[in-house]
Amino acid sequence: MIEVRGLNGESLLYDGATVAKFRHDGKDEAARNPVSTYRQIDVKHKEGKRGKEGRYEVLLAMSSFMSLSIPEAEKPRLDELVAALEQGQS
Repeated sequence: MIEVRGLNGESLLYDGATVAKFRHDGKDEAARNPVSTYRQIDVKHKEGKRGKEGRYEVLLAMSSFMSLSIPEAEKPRLDELVAALEQGQS
């Protein structure tokens, strides 16, 4: 299981069969998509301003679109999620 925690209490959770987006610190499931519907992921880095930490803007295209802003510290978990999704496409 891979969980990528975003800003504002949002997260993406990969369980091997599906990817789900949660809001409100995991209390509200906003979307769940089968891994087989994975199309692509777009990740853009945004530099931090005035001493703040940078972040990544993530757009995951599956049977529905899921977006998430994550702190730089979560990038290794995001890379793990991307690798798992790409491996599932092979």
